[in-house]
Amino acid sequence: MGRRRRPDQERGLRPLHPPLPDEWISKALRVAMSEDDWMRFEALVQTLAPHASTQARAYGQTVSALVRSADASPEPTGPLDWMDWERRKTLRLLWDGR
Repeated sequence: MGRRRRPDQERGLRPLHPPLPDEWISKALRVAMSEDDWMRFEALVQTLAPHASTQARAYGQTVSALVRSADASPEPTGPLDWMDWERRKTLRLLWDGR
């Protein structure tokens, strides 16, 4: 049957992960992309965040590094195709969501 919760007990008996630093926010994010892009992303996670305390933090550090590098990139001067426009829109939404 397991253990019964006490009325003052909200969730489990102990936290499963170490607390986040004060300036960090945790959000659930669902992402779909090609298998090749996932493999490239996973490789970036392995190289950029090997000392992260959890897998979620490793992913977060990698996404943060990608967002920072996108901010440092110069704006394209030529005409944009729809994929460039989608990428810029996504980065803008990610940046505004911070």
